[in-house]
Amino acid sequence: MSSDAGTTNSGVLRVIPPGRRFIPYRAVQDEERSRLLSKIDSLYREACSRIGGGGGGGGGVPSDVARLLVSGVVVGLLDPVSNILVNTLFTSDPITHPCPAGPYMDEAKLGEMVRRSLDGLVAFLVYFFPYLAGWEAVRYLLITDADLFIATRLIVSYRGMTRFSITSPASAEAFVVSLRLAAQVAGHPEPPRLVHAWMSRQSGLTDVADVLSASRMELPKLPDLREAWDLTAYRTCSQPDINIPDMLCETTRSLRIVLFDTFRCFYLRALARLPRHGLRTRYHRSLLKAGYCYGPMDPVSNIILNTIWYDATFSGGERPVLDMIGPRSLTRLECRSFFGLASFIKTRYHNLSDHEITQCLVASSGYLSLADPNLHADATRATHLSFGDINLSGDGAVWKTAQHRQQCVDCYGAIDKLKNQSPCTRTQEAYEAAATAAWHPNPEAHAAFLSSCKAMLPVSVALLLQSGERLTSVQVYYISSLFSPKQPTPEPIKMKNPCPVRVGKRRSEAQQRRITAKVKAALERHLLCDGVGN
Repeated sequence: MSSDAGTTNSGVLRVIPPGRRFIPYRAVQDEERSRLLSKIDSLYREACSRIGGGGGGGGGVPSDVARLLVSGVVVGLLDPVSNILVNTLFTSDPITHPCPAGPYMDEAKLGEMVRRSLDGLVAFLVYFFPYLAGWEAVRYLLITDADLFIATRLIVSYRGMTRFSITSPASAEAFVVSLRLAAQVAGHPEPPRLVHAWMSRQSGLTDVADVLSASRMELPKLPDLREAWDLTAYRTCSQPDINIPDMLCETTRSLRIVLFDTFRCFYLRALARLPRHGLRTRYHRSLLKAGYCYGPMDPVSNIILNTIWYDATFSGGERPVLDMIGPRSLTRLECRSFFGLASFIKTRYHNLSDHEITQCLVASSGYLSLADPNLHADATRATHLSFGDINLSGDGAVWKTAQHRQQCVDCYGAIDKLKNQSPCTRTQEAYEAAATAAWHPNPEAHAAFLSSCKAMLPVSVALLLQSGERLTSVQVYYISSLFSPKQPTPEPIKMKNPCPVRVGKRRSEAQQRRITAKVKAALERHLLCDGVGN
């Protein structure tokens, strides 16, 4: 994935281009799914052996085994075997019709139940975690032996969701919906009954374990989400053989998409803070060309700063007046910002893998000053604080104290790895690699600006950018006046075949008119519903 884009006097620029395949081949996916099916099959056979105290190989009470093959899905708050038993005995009605004597394990029905349960587990994870691919869910379940809560906890940890709480209103609601969806996909006859059984009874996890290990089965009190989540930590410790780096090395794709979603929030906040008239008539050009979220400040401030600097330094000719910036344009900006950030880290620390770089960026929520612990090593404490590394406020601030920052960024070993080594290149070279990867029109000038802007900007301007308030035209003009143009206005590029550019421009203008009309129509309907338009 990495390539050396060029060399400088002091080192090598490591520019990370797009185009890496992060999805495993179909044969690999099929092999992992087959292994997971085999594990789930063994779980069902163990559950059958425990029903009624029967022996292995499908022993037990025939009616209970018949109920297991109908309602005993693996989905639940306990370990997989306990989930099967609870769902069998407490979420279905007893079977009253006589069961045949002798061997009564229907292998075909067992295989069908195993497949349905796997689909249910995957459905839960894919719904509960945005951007998680089905093959990734299979991989998490494979390394956790189909334990749904351990897989959930592992994803939370691996994605750096430091503020996640299973009992928060959003998480609890999503959990209930995911549980019902999983039961439905797994073919449970009464998904609402399964959800009610798991969610309506409180406490008693140890009682559940005791009852399920006993020879007789009685209705236990099922756990709440917090108790089940805490118990998962003990079950995780009982699986020391989990090798996360080997099994999850290809989860970079979903981590990237999570990061892109974070970048989208940054860009929406930056758009909301720029002067409306100036954005429509002037700054949309510099935003699309150079408004990247990497730099010495927080991401939103970096977007605004880069946008104003490019407009002041490379003023263009006549600009059209835009009503909107299209979603595809924002997506391109998000991608370029990511590759810029990744190339910065790669240039500074050559021995990091692409996945470790993505982990650093996810753990730091795209804050370059947190992803690179040595970025401000030579700065004074006053300058360090003024640029929002610790005591951020306003736009997306999450680190209020140094201790909180330590707790947040230490969730991945990749950042720990950076703390114990010295950067391979200077900051300016890393910024040049970032600008090259982000397709900046002038990487050298941009790198020189970002390397020196801390000394160029007064502390009052830094605090203004971090305040989270909408900037006025006067304030933007003042910030722009601080940047004396050091480069001449670039000559317009003469293309041999300008037809594709004209076609793309007409397509973009048509999309703008179409989306603008829909937005105006929606606003008018909203105003009429509120009685404002009468």
